[in-house]
Amino acid sequence: MIKTVLPSVIAALLLVCTASAPGFAQEVEVIKFDQLQQLRQQPHDTLYVVNFWATWCKPCIKELPYFEAANVLYKDQPVKVILVSMDAAEDLETRVKPFVQKRGLKADLLLLDEVDGNSWIDKLEPKWSGAIPATLVFNNKRKQYEFVESEMTQEELTKLIEKYKP
Repeated sequence: MIKTVLPSVIAALLLVCTASAPGFAQEVEVIKFDQLQQLRQQPHDTLYVVNFWATWCKPCIKELPYFEAANVLYKDQPVKVILVSMDAAEDLETRVKPFVQKRGLKADLLLLDEVDGNSWIDKLEPKWSGAIPATLVFNNKRKQYEFVESEMTQEELTKLIEKYKP
């Protein structure tokens, strides 16, 4: 039953997320790699879904509504969706915040202020080439981890979350 109902529920959430007025959007917190690493070390029994994206990345923009829908669908469960912008920090006010506002993004939003990806990408995920979109899914307490370096469909994201959620 869940397998047949879940896609239609997510489709309805996508419609709500994309059709709603921009209104209030989350703040975008600018962080350094060390802060991102702290998040990666969380001991909680929570599934973290961390998507790396940018305003200039068409595949990233295409999949953002799926992450927004997941944020709504799993809001009362131990699942936390975090969107990490790879835009330049100097574009925060002129590009990132207007983008977030226009699309009414509600998931937790971070902007990673690191210009030299070579200094941190291997520390976060050795298999990562640095291409986006990319998504980390992890629950440290349960020792669960998966990395996807490609655009995901709504169905792929849902299956990934369902596979690991507590």
